[in-house]
Amino acid sequence: MSTENIATDELDKKIIGIMQEDASLTNNDIAKKINLSPSATHERIKKLHTSGVIKKIVAFIQAEAIERALCAYIYVLVDTPQNNEVFLHDIVMQPSVMECHHITGEYSYLLKVRVKNTQGLESFITKILKTRFGIVRTLTQIVLSSPKDGDTVVD
Repeated sequence: MSTENIATDELDKKIIGIMQEDASLTNNDIAKKINLSPSATHERIKKLHTSGVIKKIVAFIQAEAIERALCAYIYVLVDTPQNNEVFLHDIVMQPSVMECHHITGEYSYLLKVRVKNTQGLESFITKILKTRFGIVRTLTQIVLSSPKDGDTVVD
C-alpha cells in the first residue's frame, strides 16, 4: 500500500516517533506522552495501522543472541530486468537476508545480510547468492560496528 497520499498531522508524527523508540508502550503510556486521551490515541494508532503508515511492529534482537553477529552489505548485479523477478522471489525468502533494496547505479540490488561468521557469509555468497540465475557480479562489505542501527525516528 502506498502511503504517499496519507495525511499525518503533528500528533501522528509524535506517536510514530514514540513507537519507533519503544513499540512496547501501551496506548495509555503514549497518550500521556502526547497529552491526549487513551481512546483518541488508540484511534490514531489504529488509523496509522490500517492506512499502512505503520507497516508492522517488530522487536530488534541482539544479533549475537541469535548467532547472527556478522553483518554485511552485498551489492548484486542482475544481468537483465527480466531476471529481477526470479532473483527477488528467491532472495527475499532467505532467512539471512534482513533487507533488500533496488538501487540506482552500477548494481541492481543492495542486500543487508546477517550470518554467524565469515564462514557463514562465504557459504551464503557461494552456495546461495552466486548460484542464482542472472547474477553477474557481487561486491561485499562487512560491517565492523554499528553506532546506530535501525530505522530513522520521525522528527
